[in-house]
Amino acid sequence: MSDALLLAAPAFAVTLAGRVRTEAGAAGRADERARFDDLVRSQKDRVFRVALSVLGPGREAEAEDVAQETFVRVFRALGSFRGESRLSTWVYRTAFNLAVDHRRRLGRSPETADDEAALALPATGPGSDPYRASREAERARAVRAAFGALSEEQRSALHLHYWMGHTVAEIGELLDLPAGTVKSHLHRGRERLARELESHGE
Repeated sequence: MSDALLLAAPAFAVTLAGRVRTEAGAAGRADERARFDDLVRSQKDRVFRVALSVLGPGREAEAEDVAQETFVRVFRALGSFRGESRLSTWVYRTAFNLAVDHRRRLGRSPETADDEAALALPATGPGSDPYRASREAERARAVRAAFGALSEEQRSALHLHYWMGHTVAEIGELLDLPAGTVKSHLHRGRERLARELESHGE
């Protein structure tokens, strides 16, 4: 797991409840607000991870925004929750859908402008190898293009498993999918990545 991910989630967690309560307003009974605060405390990190698994590495700040919006919507609808699924499942699915919507609004693959700028810069300095730097930049673009060809579920499953270190069972809970479906997404996602990278000459 990246250092950025480890640092982002705790800092985000410290102020989330207050930020969301301000955004959502003071409406609701005291027992609903207490229930909501408990929900934020128990689910904040996982909601952040679900959002980040959709948006991709380098978009921690945007994942925080998606997580905040998730809890705002949950707070507003908490009184109407009918218990047809687990509360956590409803929260994770809300986060997933909001993150997908956010990524689609970007109209581009899940990468940062800073990453693109860095890739465009030639390697300099003593002992630098321009050819190697160019090949590494091209491979990074190929990997990003390959990830862009995956389905939302495949991309999130791969990020959650290989980048964030979640087990199949944990991914199933976060994405509301059976274990067999998660394994299928991981398997097909790896195969699709291999085909896409091969088509890019990698």
